[in-house]
Amino acid sequence: MEGEGLPDEGLDQCREVLPIISEVDRNLLSHIRTYIETETDQLGSTAQVIENTTAYKNILTAIKREYDESIDVLLKGQKDSLFLQRKLKSMASEPATFVAYKNRVTQLQKKIEIINKNTSGLEARLQIAKESSYPKDRLTEGLLLPQEETSHFKHISGLTFEESVNVADLCKHLRKLESRLKDAKVNKETKYVSVQIKTKITQEISQKMQQWEELVTTNEQLKLRYSKLKIIADAVATWGYSDKSISLTEFILPSLTKAKSLKEVDQLWPGVFDDDNPGNIDEAAYLLEYVESFTKLFDDKQYKAAAIYVANCPRGILHNMEIMEKFKAVTEYEGYVSPLLDFFEAVMNSYSAVRHPPIAKMSLEGVKCALTHNRLDLVTRWVMQQRLTCSEALGDALYDYGETELQDFETCMALAQTVYNKCGVHKKAVLCMCMVGELTGAMEYIHDSKRFSLDDYLFLLNNYQNTELLRSLTREWKGNPAVFSIGQAVLWLVSTDPKDAGFHLLQEIYDQGQGALEQAILNDGVSTLEDWQEIADACNANSFNKLAKGIFRVLTSQEGGTVITFTSDDDKDGAKLTEHVLL
Repeated sequence: MEGEGLPDEGLDQCREVLPIISEVDRNLLSHIRTYIETETDQLGSTAQVIENTTAYKNILTAIKREYDESIDVLLKGQKDSLFLQRKLKSMASEPATFVAYKNRVTQLQKKIEIINKNTSGLEARLQIAKESSYPKDRLTEGLLLPQEETSHFKHISGLTFEESVNVADLCKHLRKLESRLKDAKVNKETKYVSVQIKTKITQEISQKMQQWEELVTTNEQLKLRYSKLKIIADAVATWGYSDKSISLTEFILPSLTKAKSLKEVDQLWPGVFDDDNPGNIDEAAYLLEYVESFTKLFDDKQYKAAAIYVANCPRGILHNMEIMEKFKAVTEYEGYVSPLLDFFEAVMNSYSAVRHPPIAKMSLEGVKCALTHNRLDLVTRWVMQQRLTCSEALGDALYDYGETELQDFETCMALAQTVYNKCGVHKKAVLCMCMVGELTGAMEYIHDSKRFSLDDYLFLLNNYQNTELLRSLTREWKGNPAVFSIGQAVLWLVSTDPKDAGFHLLQEIYDQGQGALEQAILNDGVSTLEDWQEIADACNANSFNKLAKGIFRVLTSQEGGTVITFTSDDDKDGAKLTEHVLL
């Protein structure tokens, strides 16, 4: 029983803490315990005995109270004994702990002394290095640390640890470095010039190119003049061999008309001027030889040189998708820059020579390659210098890169906007402006272009759900009417996820007063009555009951009808329209 379990438990615990040594006492205690258990089983619990006894109730209650107090004293004694045992154990371990701490203090003091000693030595060497007037090599030689102090230094770059301590390997590596140094000196003398010489040569090349273009233009004009004169001369010669039945003026009139209509030299026979050009070469053979030289460089895996060859190719004959695919197929190469990126750099840099940018597909591949190598600087230069053929896909690639690389987000949005403007994708250009927070510029762009349709506005709202943008589209802008209907905007937004932007716009109008909401609905000449009813139903379904009630009140006040009321119910929406009658 419950009343008996507590004393038994207390006696057991007491026996564990304070055991009875005497055998007589142990037998007496066992006999008493047995007697108590037997009597308890016969009489029931102590509380029942007390309740059933009237004459000795007070005495039994006092006995039970003293018994409970004795049990409490035994339990408290057990807890105190456990506490004292733990405290004694802790006090016994204090000397060992103190000794361990003392040893640790000694170790740390020794380490501090070693560190201070090393610091003093390093400061002394540093002071000597600052004050010494010896050459750098002798200074370094005198300040070299002892061998035992350099055992922890890192190994030489390019060598394993075993090779860095092997004399033969070190000598081999030294010869290799000396060879590379010698090659670098030779390249410096033969392949590189100062910036001033490069600038001077660039200016001379520009002047020669300008002169060449002027001569080409003059040559084309002379060719055209020659062909016109030749047509007239042939007509005059033909008239001279005829019977001269008609006058010369009437005879050469068709030839004069033909010569006058002649606009391009390409209509002439291409070899008519070959005999008069002493510097004439076989262009087909020259181009074939150039292509063969490029193929040889590419097959020899000299991809950098092959890319430079592409940049200098005549008439841009190597600026095509086939050559690009050859570079793209290369997967094994030396260095960190891929041959494909070298190819695109060569193509873009030769823009002024070929006088036309690469096609849209090649431009897109070039931008993707540069972005893959995190060379946004190259893409920026290509876009700003108009070395690309802009397309919507190219703008999308820049836009997507900006969303993944947040540190370049604003730069990518600006580049994407430039590309979209050039290829006429105005809605995405405005989206880029909105993404960087230029809502004022976006609204000016919309009103200036006057090319936006309903689908374009819905595209903006779907991709940039912002209350400020929605407010700007549905209000007048610098004297111009709103470009978008409030009803259409809200109806579109509440039919998509998330729906908060549309409800927030209506809530702002509603907070201005009932007259503001009524004026907004009445001034909306695009949305129909059914549209506003659908908006009100959506407000009601999304727990915007006040908005729904205000909209229905405006509708019924205009058309005539009963008052709209709302009641709470146990349905999932929490509220429903109970009456809506329009006459």
